[in-house]
Amino acid sequence: MFLEVVREWLCPNKCIVCRSFIKENSEVGLCLHCEEALLERNLCPRCGKPYSVDSSVCSYCNEVPRGVTRILALFPYVDFYKESVLRWKYTGIRKYAKGYSVLMANLIQREHLDIDCLIPVPIARHRYFERGFNQAFDLAHEVSNDTSIPVLELLERAYDTKPQSACKKEERAKNIHKAIRVKEDTKQDLQIEGNVPINIALIDDIYTTGSTVAECIRALKQETSIQIQDIYVLTVCLAI
Repeated sequence: MFLEVVREWLCPNKCIVCRSFIKENSEVGLCLHCEEALLERNLCPRCGKPYSVDSSVCSYCNEVPRGVTRILALFPYVDFYKESVLRWKYTGIRKYAKGYSVLMANLIQREHLDIDCLIPVPIARHRYFERGFNQAFDLAHEVSNDTSIPVLELLERAYDTKPQSACKKEERAKNIHKAIRVKEDTKQDLQIEGNVPINIALIDDIYTTGSTVAECIRALKQETSIQIQDIYVLTVCLAI
């Protein structure tokens, strides 16, 4: 971890995905090749996964958590993209959040998403102390800076769990069950004027099975009086 951070300090002008050298004034932090890769299409407009243009039905949408309007990701969770998000997550190179946020802000604008607030997905307390930061929290605040959409830090972990990445697909929902709750000190701030329905975006680094997102939605709906209309999931990488 320390050596990785030192390398970033000595050679800062590298693509945050493939590590090739880029122009010093690159706002996004991506090389031209990786930036062009973002323009690929044939993605399901709801779950964000690739599907055949010849098919009128997406085979993945039945796995989307109830209540989710759309899932949007910057990259598939493969190859250089996977290495990039894991490097950000585990080596503490927090500047990656800025590069991802510019792309995410562009995505919000391009897709004309009407979002009232950004809610970062919480991480386990011991993992926060190990890393010194919550990557979803950093990303949400950077996106907020780029879009002026406010961040609401509503959620926290009720107890620590086994990492979701260490669980099999069928174990993940049970592992995360009731492990996320609404912070007590934020509940009094949740009285939306006129009780108007709002659109929220859950912000996270990686979306795999949707178990964590489903648990966030459960907590928000059961523990607050907020009327939620649309729920978007914005993530750096999406497992395909």
